Amino acid sequence: MNRPSALKTSVVVVSKDRPENLRNLLQSLVLQTLMPDEVLVVDNNSSKIYGPVFQEFQDQLPLKTVVETIPGIPAARNRGIRESCGDIIIFTDDDCIADERWVEEMVKPFYKNPYIGIVGGEILSGEKAGSLVEEFCISETLMRMGRREEKE
Repeated sequence: MNRPSALKTSVVVVSKDRPENLRNLLQSLVLQTLMPDEVLVVDNNSSKIYGPVFQEFQDQLPLKTVVETIPGIPAARNRGIRESCGDIIIFTDDDCIADERWVEEMVKPFYKNPYIGIVGGEILSGEKAGSLVEEFCISETLMRMGRREEKE
């Protein structure tokens, strides 16, 4: 995808005490087919050291970091919104791995339709498929869907 020049993209990541998870996510962002204009990591007042992770990626990503001392994801995401430079802000968690086309696919709708305000995407578990938890969640969802259809 050729980058249209009109919209800047920021990836905002909230992290607390999981530098190894963050390292894996940042590595997946290095491999994107469309590099974001900014990767903003909001450290939610961690007790673990992130410096080596940030240093590892400072030359590979347009990385910016801030610390939010108010605990919780809402405060940290709001800080990310305030600190980001992007017209499009893409959120992900520090324990995710982004598909190589993730950024590219997330911004496409904004260029196709100027009335788009928010976009979501599919989230796939990295856990072994077919686990008992996964099977329970699928069956519970299907049962609830069936109950709704019966009531209508």
